[in-house]
Amino acid sequence: MTKKSNVDKSKPFQRVGRSYPEDLKKRLVQEVESGRLSQRAVERTYKINRKTIDSWITQFSLLPLKRNELIAKPMKEPNENSKIKLLSKQVLELQKALEKANLKINGLETLIQVSEEELKIKIRKKHGAKQSKE
Repeated sequence: MTKKSNVDKSKPFQRVGRSYPEDLKKRLVQEVESGRLSQRAVERTYKINRKTIDSWITQFSLLPLKRNELIAKPMKEPNENSKIKLLSKQVLELQKALEKANLKINGLETLIQVSEEELKIKIRKKHGAKQSKE
């Protein structure tokens, strides 16, 4: 009587009991952190649960954050150059957001105008018109 192996042939590694080999965990975390593989790609390729991969990244990350280290080192006061760069960056982001909002408004106004002309109905409200009571 031959015993069938419970090893899944599609997995490219050997799982030990309920855990994965330590070197596999570290290698996959390194692949994800370097950008060579996404978490989704690791999940599909190795058939490993996403939450398991998340916990490995937290455990084996190259930049572990320890609460005591963060509390012990207060942030430095930003100097003038860094403040200027930060404010310039914020101004550029706000200008882009404003431009995008203005384009959206112009597009919507054009849509309303064309709809009113083609469908021959009034879409815009008249200023000062009383609302109907329902």
